[in-house]
Amino acid sequence: MNSNDSAIGTALDRDTVRSTSKLLIGALAVVGVLAVITLLPGADRLVPFAPVTFAAVATAVVTLAVAGILLYAAPKFALLTRLALGGRGADGEGDAPPSRIAENAGGVVHWLVVFGAVLVAYRGLAGAAVPLLNGAAWAYDAAFLFVALVPVVFLVARLTVTVDPLAEAVADRVAGEASDGEADEPTATDDREDG
Repeated sequence: MNSNDSAIGTALDRDTVRSTSKLLIGALAVVGVLAVITLLPGADRLVPFAPVTFAAVATAVVTLAVAGILLYAAPKFALLTRLALGGRGADGEGDAPPSRIAENAGGVVHWLVVFGAVLVAYRGLAGAAVPLLNGAAWAYDAAFLFVALVPVVFLVARLTVTVDPLAEAVADRVAGEASDGEADEPTATDDREDG
């Protein structure tokens, strides 16, 4: 077991890991049950007095459950990412640049999972919602476009603030860390200005 594994193991208690894995395994099981339900005879029939099939209604219900599970699990994935990258856990330990990178990476993972939940909802609800909208199916796409823009904006913001600390970390790894003496030394342009 390496140091990241032990940090993750100590920061997350067994119940948290168990509940998160139970949610994800449960979501996969629900999707599997949905696949079986859509194969049942009559699932492709229209619901009485509605232009949608029974399979589309079942898919919409399962989609809402899976999207909800993803939204619920997003902060847990972010925490796991921060801990795996050596950021601060519950104890608040860690040095500044790596923890900034880890915090931002956790935010990126959080918003990616939220974005994934929006995409799951968009795909899964389409079979039930689009037939109900008749000629206004564009409204369904427009609504999900605006909803999907929210996590994308936060994702771009997290990626933007990650660039500088990540560039510092790469420069430190490749060229070595800058010493205090290097920062005080005059550069070649400073010499030319003096003389």
